[in-house]
Amino acid sequence: MRVIVAATAFTKELDGLAASQLLADGVQTAVPDARVDIWSFPPPGRLLLALQRIVGGTVRTIPVTGAYGAPTVLPFLQVGPKTHPTAYVETDALFPALTPATAARADQATSFGLGEGLLHLLIDGTTRIVLLIGNHLAGDGGVGMLQALGAQIQASRRPDQRVANPLLTLTGLDASRPALMLQKATLTIMTDSRFTYTGLAGFSGMLAARQHLAPRWQERFNTQLRLAEAQLAPARHITIAGVPGSGAGGGLAGALLAVGGQAVVPFTPWFCDQVGLTVELRQADFLLTAAPVLTPAMGLVGGVVPLARLARQFRVPSGIALQADHTPDPRLSRLFTDIYLTQVTGLMGSTTTGVWRRSLKVAGSELLARFCQRQKQPEN
Repeated sequence: MRVIVAATAFTKELDGLAASQLLADGVQTAVPDARVDIWSFPPPGRLLLALQRIVGGTVRTIPVTGAYGAPTVLPFLQVGPKTHPTAYVETDALFPALTPATAARADQATSFGLGEGLLHLLIDGTTRIVLLIGNHLAGDGGVGMLQALGAQIQASRRPDQRVANPLLTLTGLDASRPALMLQKATLTIMTDSRFTYTGLAGFSGMLAARQHLAPRWQERFNTQLRLAEAQLAPARHITIAGVPGSGAGGGLAGALLAVGGQAVVPFTPWFCDQVGLTVELRQADFLLTAAPVLTPAMGLVGGVVPLARLARQFRVPSGIALQADHTPDPRLSRLFTDIYLTQVTGLMGSTTTGVWRRSLKVAGSELLARFCQRQKQPEN
């Protein structure tokens, strides 16, 4: 039996690799002769280093403005000849994760620094830019990024107002200059996010939930996003309304689609091809993973869900271990066999790292045992 184990970070103390190793220990306990392959996606902000080991190239940096105005650097991976280089840029390296500590200021974040980095690459003669958009949100609909690329911004601001996020004071937007700039290169957008720019599946819902925003503030934010969405349409005579993935990175993908970016490419299948996981997955009997929860938002932001979708394409069943007292979203749980665990011997609810480690081992053992039992049922 061939089992692939690939988990995301399970707790703050257990990253994806640690969680995968613990699950694998449990798998070997249940089926000692099973062939177990452990895989783990790089944590946010570390993707370029993992990609460098595969495609080569050199990691360089560009001085830019940080999400909250402080000077910082934007790393990028340069691959290929100097005459026609490709630059891989990871947005999670520039924008902070949406945590309780940063959520209070998430509405103030700007993507201006990303625009500075893209402008530098375009002026430097980069012929292809691959933008890897993760789950960290810029929160300004990409307006700041377009401003750095030359967009003309009309804003309404009182003298006593100090708002770094240009989206919140936006009254007009002319993105024709960024559209001309991006004609110099091919811009590929890669993300697992399925958030839209606005609407019911818009990224602002997650932003509001994490910040516990009042409905009045959320409506104002959405009003400004709808305005930006409408203003972006004339740039290339296209609309980004309702396009899956246009809300990736807090609207970064949508803003770039409107000014010349290529159609969004799913990240996980591409990355699996790069690292050789696709070949292994085709030959596997079972995919085992773990995540804290399985909510509707997980279907929009990535995590283990894109990997499970890929496994389903190859008719490889998947199982998932979840934290305690969590009811999986029925639309997503169809991606997995009905052998996922929400509790393991009553230990999954503990916040003690040692308990989490023991319980993940138990989860790996029990999930594989249940899978093997399920496989034998048709024979009986």
